[in-house]
Parts: sequence; structure tokens; C-alpha cells
Amino acid sequence: MTGVSFSGHVTLLNHFLERRNQIIDDIERRLLNVQGKDLSRSRNRSHFEQALVSCFYDSKLPGALAQSKGQLSAAHIRDGFEPVILGNRSHQLDPVELIVRAYEYWENHRWPGRAGRTAFAHTLYAVFLLRQLELLSLRIWDEGDDRAGIHLHEIQQLLERLNDAATTDIFVRDARWLIQTALGPLTRQLEPYFTIAEQISASFEEADRIELHKAGAKLAGGHLRSQLRYRASEMQRSIDDPEVLSITRNSNSMDGALLVFDLVALLTAYKHARDRDDREERLDLADAILQGLSADPELLLTRLDILGPCTMIEEVFVEAVSGRAQHTRFGETYLAARNRYAGLVGDLAPSLREDASSVASTGTAYSPYGVVYGFVADAMSNMAFDRLLSQPSFGLSLEDMFNSAGDLENKRSRARGWETLPTRAGEHEHFEHSIAWASQISRRLNVALEQRATHRFRPNASSVSSGRLFVVADTDTADDAALPKEIVRAQEHCVTSDLKRALANGTTAFPRSQIVSDRKEGRYLACAEIDGKWFGVSKVLLTTCICQGKDALITDVPDEVIDILRLTCPELLAAIRA
Repeated sequence: MTGVSFSGHVTLLNHFLERRNQIIDDIERRLLNVQGKDLSRSRNRSHFEQALVSCFYDSKLPGALAQSKGQLSAAHIRDGFEPVILGNRSHQLDPVELIVRAYEYWENHRWPGRAGRTAFAHTLYAVFLLRQLELLSLRIWDEGDDRAGIHLHEIQQLLERLNDAATTDIFVRDARWLIQTALGPLTRQLEPYFTIAEQISASFEEADRIELHKAGAKLAGGHLRSQLRYRASEMQRSIDDPEVLSITRNSNSMDGALLVFDLVALLTAYKHARDRDDREERLDLADAILQGLSADPELLLTRLDILGPCTMIEEVFVEAVSGRAQHTRFGETYLAARNRYAGLVGDLAPSLREDASSVASTGTAYSPYGVVYGFVADAMSNMAFDRLLSQPSFGLSLEDMFNSAGDLENKRSRARGWETLPTRAGEHEHFEHSIAWASQISRRLNVALEQRATHRFRPNASSVSSGRLFVVADTDTADDAALPKEIVRAQEHCVTSDLKRALANGTTAFPRSQIVSDRKEGRYLACAEIDGKWFGVSKVLLTTCICQGKDALITDVPDEVIDILRLTCPELLAAIRA
């Protein structure tokens, strides 16, 4: 039992909606009308949070509803979604952070009058409600998968009531997108995301499921393109540089795996639309598919031979049974999805190549390929900052900004507004939109589509041969004459918490805590603890060696790790020597 009553929270949020004007007045009076007061110089988050929450949960709230305070957040953490703080932020949609930002902006410019404060109070109210709706959207399965569609409809009704007020900008129109935005922040555990993915596949009518997968593919594509842009900029290298790609991929195993699930569903629907000659539906699906593929065209289109190893997450997909490694239920499900994906993308690559020119808007005023924003909550925060700076929203919601067609001039204008948002010292720009970046992404995508269409069912569709991974358990046999002459020694891509082992053979020494943390994020092809010491094989070698056509050799690999490698990258293993 989660301790959360879905119907109770629907009643609670309806109560907040009925008291909208009173709550907004309280927010303006207690939290924004503070010019010259001590509170205006405070940055005490806990105080702001307590004050904001009390504007909603005041003495007029019926006792039964008041008891619901904090239940959604607590249940979210119990489910395993404990947030990770990155750069002093958790990258959640956070009304408290918006209050702090408002104080900073007003102190550096000028404090608004009551009308301006009330306008921003509307935004804080909407953001608070949206965060509650996000959390509630992940509770739609609490009473069983068969009730999920009904509960999703109830959330849609709440969202429409929130959007009804003419003074409130529309953040999100579609409740199905809220499930995906709720999954946007970084968390310490990865398994809960696959639980949600499993529940999505088992619930809803087809139209709802497809829209959920569209949102997932578009948001994953945007997030991963943003990470690539930031990493290449930091390293001052090309986005196709193997070092840039290896680090980016190593940080995004979960995103890649979840994207495969979304793409399988979308490609299946796209195939059906193509077969029945439904051009409108086909192009709409192609837009979402291509945005997803643009996250990493080489991995998702050209190099299907390393897609599986790159996106395998040992902690979630592999378990030990009677001393031997085997796939978990999630692992088996993912293997089936990955195999299905390879067949679909090979079959449909020529059609997608044809539709790419019709869908992509990279040569026009605005393209989703050109946006750089980090996490989806950051993009939604930009929407809230619009109100802070009195910038027009043009009636555009989050979904609109990820649509390649329609209202492109207004989308460009809104994107330009986000590019001017004030930043703190050392902080990334809030947003970037670049047609040059969009064109670069589009070119990479088109090249990969052409390669896959040319070699539809060949695992490696590139002109570079695939390297192999040679694994030796004993360092004394590493110089075996049978090994390829051009083999690359990749021992630095193995890590261990055993300092003696590291000093003896060139394995990279890592603290135990770092290895455990990296394992949770899916950064290793295989990793195991032996006699209190950890040993892992980094996925970095997939991009820096295997993708470059180089055979790689690792030695002194424990049997337990070799056992896992047989599951996570069997097609790449050329030889295993005891």
C-alpha cells in the first residue's frame, strides 16, 4: 500500500482550484509583497517552502484533506525516485526556486507593483499545482493497471481546470506529457523507471499509449542532444569526437534504454500508418521518431551492434542466481525490445529517410533539433520566467515547442526570449536555440538513416569494421601470439577498488563509493564485488575502441565479471581465456 488515496488527492486538487484566487492573493501578500523587508534578503528555502505550502493548506482546508499534505512526495521517494542534487539543483519543477529567482531579479532591477506581483503569484500557483499533478500522474496504477486510463482522464480534467484561467499561461495541455515530465529529474535509483515503462506498456488504449511514447521520445531526444552540446562545448571538441560520445553515452544508459522502448512502440504504429497509407499520422509519428533518433544517430541507427551493450544496465537487468549471472525480468523484456527495435528500424529506415525531409524544419525559423535546455524541468522553469520578465508566451505550451511544424515564428520568438533570461555566476545559459545546431543534428541523422537504409539488417551499417573485445582472466597469458597484432590494450577502462591490483596491471583505481555509484547509473559493461573489492569494465571502451574498429584487450578480469560480460555483450566477445 502506498498510503496515497488517488480519489482523495483529486478532491484536494479540485479544492485548490476552487480557491484559486484566495491562494494567489495569499502568495502575493505573504511571499512577494516583501520589498524592503528582511524576507526579501532571505534565501532560506525551508522557510519559503513552509510559507508557500501553508497558502494552500490553510485553516479552511477540511481536516481529511489536510492530512494529505506531503503524501505524494513521500510516496514518490518510497518508490525509489530519490532526487539527486546536481549543481545545487535537483532539476525538478520547483516553485521555491522560482521565488528565490524572483527576489534576485527584482533586487537587481526593480520590484513590481501589485499587478506584477499578482501575475507572478499566478505562475507560482500554477507551478505548485503542476508539480502535484506530475506526482499524482505516477499514482494512476496504484489501484491496478485496468484503472490507469480512468485515473489519467481525471488528471486531464484537473489540468484543463488549471488551464482555464485566462491569466495563467499554459505550461502543459496534455496529461499524458505529465507522466514523462514527472520522470525527468535525476534520481538515485534506475529500476523505478523501468517499472513505469512496464506499466505504460500494460495500460491504456492505443491512442494514449502512443502519445505517451511520443512525449517520451521527444523529451529524451531533447535532453540527450542538450547533454551532447554541453559536453562538446566543455571539452572544446566536435560532437562526433569519440571522447565526447563515450562520456555522453556513459552517462545516459537509462535514457537510451527507455528510448528504445518508446521507439519500438512508435515504429510499430508508424509501420501500420504507412501500410494503410495514412500520410498525416505517418508524418506525425515520424516527427517523434526522428527526434528520438537524433539523440544519437550512430548508436540508434548505424551501430546496432553496440546499442545493446551501451544501454544494458547491469544492476537492473542482471542478477545472480545460484552463483551464476542471468537476466532479470526487466533484462529479458529489454532484450526482446532491443531485438524488435533492430528489426523495425531496418525495415522502416527507407521510409523514415523519405519522411525526414518532410518533417524536419531545420532550415526554417525554429526546430526542436536546435533547442538546448538540459532537463525538461529547466525548460518548464523558463516558461515560468517568461511571466517574471513579462515576456509573451504566444499561447505555446511545452508540447508545442517540441512540434516540428506550425507557428514557427512565434516559437522562435519565445525561444529568443528564453535565451535572454538572467543567469547566476558560473551557470549555463537557461536555453539556446540555434538553426546551425539543428542543421548539424539533421545532417548526422540523415547520414545515419542513409547508412541504415543501405544496410538494413546488418548490425553494423557503417563503413568502419567492428572491433572485438578480448578478455583474459590471467595477466600472464596476455601476450599470447594468437591475439591480433593491432590489438589495443584497454586496461585503463577497467576499474578496481583494489589498489594492489591497480598497481600491478594498470587497472584504474577508483574508490569503492565511486564504483558503486557508477554501477547504479549503468556505466559498466560488467561489475562485481569479490572478497570486498570491486572490479568493473567501463562502457567507454565501446566507443573509443570497438566503434573505431579496434580490437580491445583487458586482462586480470575476475570470473564473476566475465560471467556478466557473457550476458551484457556476447556478440562483442572474441575470446575468453582463463
